[in-house]
Amino acid sequence: MEQYDIIDLYSTDGGEAQNCKPFLHHVAFTGPQGETVHVKALFDEGAMVSAMCATTFDSVKHHLGNWTTSTKQLRMANGALVPSKGTWKGEVTIAGVKAQGEFEVFSSGRGWKFLLGKPMLKAFKAIHEYETDTVYIAGNGTSTTIHN
Repeated sequence: MEQYDIIDLYSTDGGEAQNCKPFLHHVAFTGPQGETVHVKALFDEGAMVSAMCATTFDSVKHHLGNWTTSTKQLRMANGALVPSKGTWKGEVTIAGVKAQGEFEVFSSGRGWKFLLGKPMLKAFKAIHEYETDTVYIAGNGTSTTIHN
């Protein structure tokens, strides 16, 4: 019987395959009353939208405001279509740098709390330096480099 090494293709639980780990950093969302919600985000250049896990969203939506129902369906890697449970637009802050952003809401199966996808990475003018595992971000007249 052959033995295989099992490696998680996609994981945020802290396991490191071949000395690589997903880029995780806290992101803040500002509600209309100035309330701030902080969530740990998984940076994912392959995601064509940003998304908050429905479980996380249900616990913070009363602070966020600015959310509405969504007509979007999200196609998963396996081809399955998952309806979005809502959408949010507003001010997003990463390490003091602010930008306007939006996200969809659906269940991640507890794989992540927030998925920072390509449109929001673009809004922050993000540049990922893989050798040092840092991301440069810019907006609102300021910039910084964040570390994984």
